[in-house]
Amino acid sequence: MTSKVEVLRALKLLFEHHKALDKKEVLEKQSQEQSQMKERLAVLSAHVTELEEDLDTARKDLLKSEDVNVKLQRDV
Repeated sequence: MTSKVEVLRALKLLFEHHKALDKKEVLEKQSQEQSQMKERLAVLSAHVTELEEDLDTARKDLLKSEDVNVKLQRDV
C-alpha cells in the first residue's frame, strides 16, 4: 500500500509540473504578444516616415507658393 508521504510527493511533483507548464504557456503568450507589438511598431514607424516626407513636401510647396506670391505682389 502506498504511504501518505509517497502520495504527497507525487502530488507535489504533479503540482510543480503543472506550474512549470503554466509558466511555459505564459512565456509563449508573452513572446507572441511581443512579436505582434514589434510588427505594429514597424508599421507605425513606416507610417511616421511617410507622414514626415509628406510634411517636408508640403513645407517646400508652401515656400514656393510664398515666393510666387511675393513676386506677384511686386509685379502688381
